[in-house]
Amino acid sequence: MNYKIIQGKFFVTGYSPDGDSIRFQAANEANWDFFKWKSQQKKKTKKKQLRFEAIDALETHYQGAYQPRSFGIAALEVLLKLLGIEQVVYNLSLTSIYSAADGTDGFIASQSLDIYDRPVSLVFTGDAQLQDGAELPLADLPLDLCTNAQTARMGLVYPTFYSTMEDGMLSYFDGITKAARQNMVGLWALDKTPDFTLWNITTISDDIVILPKLFRRLTTFFQACSDFNQLPGYLQKQSDAVLVRSSGVKTKLAALLEINDRNIKFPYPPEDLIFDPKG
Repeated sequence: MNYKIIQGKFFVTGYSPDGDSIRFQAANEANWDFFKWKSQQKKKTKKKQLRFEAIDALETHYQGAYQPRSFGIAALEVLLKLLGIEQVVYNLSLTSIYSAADGTDGFIASQSLDIYDRPVSLVFTGDAQLQDGAELPLADLPLDLCTNAQTARMGLVYPTFYSTMEDGMLSYFDGITKAARQNMVGLWALDKTPDFTLWNITTISDDIVILPKLFRRLTTFFQACSDFNQLPGYLQKQSDAVLVRSSGVKTKLAALLEINDRNIKFPYPPEDLIFDPKG
């Protein structure tokens, strides 16, 4: 399936963006007819929330919780700089942007919407040599220029793959991830996902850097349960269907975790996993 190229502007004022999400307004609203919308209200919304393809930044405001602020805010700051958004003023808790010189030009390339009607997008600055309204195959996209790839190359985001992604896209971001990890770039110098000790929610909010998808599951656990021994059962109930690329095994996220008292091991690199977007 081809990618729809849409020209428009990026906005952050009054919103809560992070390193893998931002608002985007199309120059030509007719381009949104390319997608199958579940909600006509969201289709008519001028400034649409994007979901960035292939990457997942550290959480800066997930259900009142956050991951270590240094890399979460760094990913956002770099994204804003790449998109030419300046004069950014945050609220006191750094969870939203009070004002900014936004409305900068750019493009997105998207094949589809996620379950929340967010265009799953590769994000490009206004300098990209793309034509508004075009429909291009993956091979014709300048992947090296998208902000998704640039922040992944800097080690500011984790890879997170879904079954909707083409093999070529998987291979591309797989290579970027392996290179960044090998060189211990950015968050890869601090990543504790493979093996960490979990004492409480402060461990994952203030002390250690882990895969955001795992952070989100552990955060909701702490919010729902008071007994740590309930963790394995809680995770089993979550609908996190996943395919392990290296083995071809289909399972659930919980089955990949090794929990021994407070120690948690996750011996699978994130680029080896393909998640079902529907759970």
